[in-house]
Amino acid sequence: MTDCFLGIDIGTGSSKGVITDISGKILAEAQVPHDMEMPAPGQYEQDADEIWWGDFVRLCRQLCDLLSRNHGLRTENIKAVGISTIAPCVLPVDSKGRPLRKGIMYGIDTRAVDEITEIEELVGKDEIFRLTGLTLSSQACVPKMRWLQKHEPEVWDRTAKILTAAGYIVYKLTGRFTVDIYNAIGYAPLFDIRKKCWDSNHSADLNINMKLLPELLWSSDVAGTVTAEAAELTGLSIGTAIITGTADAVSEAVGAGVCMNGDMMMMYGSSNFFIMRTENLTPLSSFWSSNFIDPGTSVITGGMSTVGSMFKWFSETFPGRSLPEWENLAAAAAPGAGGITILPYFAGERTPINAPDAKGVIFGLSLQSSPGDIFRALQESVGYGIKHNIEEMRRQGTGARRIIAIGGASGSRQLMQVISDITGVSQFIPDIGLGACYGDAFLAAVGTGHFNSSAEAGKWVGVADEIVPDKDLFGFYEEGYKKYRALYESTRHLF
Repeated sequence: MTDCFLGIDIGTGSSKGVITDISGKILAEAQVPHDMEMPAPGQYEQDADEIWWGDFVRLCRQLCDLLSRNHGLRTENIKAVGISTIAPCVLPVDSKGRPLRKGIMYGIDTRAVDEITEIEELVGKDEIFRLTGLTLSSQACVPKMRWLQKHEPEVWDRTAKILTAAGYIVYKLTGRFTVDIYNAIGYAPLFDIRKKCWDSNHSADLNINMKLLPELLWSSDVAGTVTAEAAELTGLSIGTAIITGTADAVSEAVGAGVCMNGDMMMMYGSSNFFIMRTENLTPLSSFWSSNFIDPGTSVITGGMSTVGSMFKWFSETFPGRSLPEWENLAAAAAPGAGGITILPYFAGERTPINAPDAKGVIFGLSLQSSPGDIFRALQESVGYGIKHNIEEMRRQGTGARRIIAIGGASGSRQLMQVISDITGVSQFIPDIGLGACYGDAFLAAVGTGHFNSSAEAGKWVGVADEIVPDKDLFGFYEEGYKKYRALYESTRHLF
């Protein structure tokens, strides 16, 4: 009998699903689009039943149908289901697990800025960092919980649990309220990152009952099995194992082959996000640290605010050429971009400077500057930003063993080469590009004992291409990097 594993990822603008066999071979895949709502400036929401659960049900039915039609296999062949979602989201539910309002989305929702300040004053920034290894931001759940207390007391008074998006889907499938230990960091300062448990020391100060928090499990733990009601809706078999699940970025890292300490997934999309697996949980002042998927695993994460969005802005602001045409011009321009240096802070910057008010800067223009020089300078600015992150991590005592590049912008050989030349680090392009849902399927196999841990993810993922740095250009770019760093220090007071 063929053992199959189903993985579904609920994203910001669409949801994707896949069914694989034990070797990682793809047997079925599907995708459904969806939207998000903006009820007020800075507020972003999604309907938990229509989108999170609804997409899961739709994808399950599509995938099971494809499995049957194309391979003659039944839902009984599906041994486990893995789930990932955008995270961390905030969904208040009543004692029967019914949503009391629409789900509040992750860091793009900035409604709780005032509550962040309140919590920092009540608890203290140093205490928050001691407990969680991070500073509060719009990613955090507790400020949004405080926002609900103030602005929607009728909802808050009826709330029995605060769930994440993945937690809600798991509840609908199994009847159990859970959250994975990676996502639990979003409940800071009510979670102790080192002890890996809830911490009630500040619950009274924050007026939050600890009973609102779900049960903690590791991402690959089996949270339960499919109930009869869920089976009827989804088409899954009663008793199918359901994995606790996690955030989309975590599953994407697994699906890209991040399996050993020092492996770093570098996601190049509209923005940049990286996640590096580490041996020890070591909070770093400029980055975000968290527990990972299995006991004894942890990660350091960070990223740049703009990559693909910056290139898109440029091509739309200066129309007449497509992005591939701009890339050809950049490839023809000399390294160093004719003396142009750009700070890529077009939407503020995340790590390592953590400066939301930072601005983009174009420095060094002359009458000899060509369009290709300017676009190449944009590409080089991404390389310098990545190098800044890598160097700061090394300065604080850790570093990447290898970089696995994914995301839409990783398809640009020109950009990837520029980044490797600047950083001096090789980048590997995986041969499977399905994203988080593929990692979810692998975690489903881990959770049901078909693999020992996430460290075996490499068995499913190979390398399609390797970008090797040019040693001579690496030395050349050192001067450009120094100028890049000096430019920020010289202009930051103007932001």
